Amino acid sequence: MTLVQAAHLLTAHLADYDLPEPASLEVISRAHQSRLTVQVHSLTVPSIAAELLAWADTLTTVTLQAMRLPSGDRVHLSMASTLSGPAGTVEVTIFGGAGHDPALVGDLTPGGHRTVTLGELRTWATDTSHRLPRGEGVTR
Repeated sequence: MTLVQAAHLLTAHLADYDLPEPASLEVISRAHQSRLTVQVHSLTVPSIAAELLAWADTLTTVTLQAMRLPSGDRVHLSMASTLSGPAGTVEVTIFGGAGHDPALVGDLTPGGHRTVTLGELRTWATDTSHRLPRGEGVTR
């Protein structure tokens, strides 16, 4: 799949499913194989989890992961999947970063990672004790 085909597939998916506008998109193409990376806008674990769930509802198979950055102060939540269209299939990773919150994500060691279930993501998305006040934590 070419870079243009992969980019078109991603933008069509965003429009078809009315997904939240990403903070950034990256399309990498080498030897007719492309890879997509989508960064969400949200800045807290609950809001990132909610955005990842919105994406999960539009994808067939997902793999979820929590990774604590080596600095130890932040955690990335990510989802790996594929998008398919007439031109083929492309790998997509959707992620967001937030302050590390052991009460939600668990006690990951700096640089550590673990698999996350959709059930955990749902629990984190509905956690109101770790949300920022309305209007904070999302940049648009």
